[in-house]
Amino acid sequence: MKLVEIKKFELFTQSDLIAQGVNKSHDTVIKLIDRNLNDLNEFGKVGFEIRAGYNNAQVRVAILNEQQATLLITYMRNNEQVIKFKKTLVKAFFDMRSLLSAKINDRNIAKVEYRPMTDALKYELEIKGKTPKHYDFSNEANLINRIALGMTASKFKDVHHIGKSESIRDHLTPCQIKCITDLQRANTTFIQLGMEFEERKLRLMELFKRNHIIQLFDEQQRIAA
Repeated sequence: MKLVEIKKFELFTQSDLIAQGVNKSHDTVIKLIDRNLNDLNEFGKVGFEIRAGYNNAQVRVAILNEQQATLLITYMRNNEQVIKFKKTLVKAFFDMRSLLSAKINDRNIAKVEYRPMTDALKYELEIKGKTPKHYDFSNEANLINRIALGMTASKFKDVHHIGKSESIRDHLTPCQIKCITDLQRANTTFIQLGMEFEERKLRLMELFKRNHIIQLFDEQQRIAA
């Protein structure tokens, strides 16, 4: 597990990783967090997760953003190990900021590219004398998501415990976002060329297999490692 992770466009680390880094027991770090919780909460409410530990014992793990983690380590007495870890933590947050910036940019592009696709569909339906229905647009979104993610947005939210009002784009990996963006662009062109749904589906699946399936697989392997 990486020292710093991206969650919904924010950077976080965990109390158990901090404990490993400073060579202290996790209980010691959690007690330090509890003693200074009011201070830490000034930078956002500290989140906690309950996980299974040794012999299925319940372990309480704190999820800390950059400001919280930085403040926490200032409360630790300096020694060679702590000083070394402080530098490692600062560098980890710095390095992840560039990835976060790229993810935000890709997310915004994916959002922008959705509108031309729905506009193209609306135009094609109207010139055929049809009134666009809400399901016409959801069918297109589902088509893209099923190819890129293997499931609809609704199913993706269920699998990943995402709130119904949240956008799945906030929870996608960089390769997933790029895949969806490319498929949306291609689908816009296919719609404008007058292709029917099933033909577009086949073309998009071919594009997915040719340009994205290997990158997505490799990304999932890196995440799981």
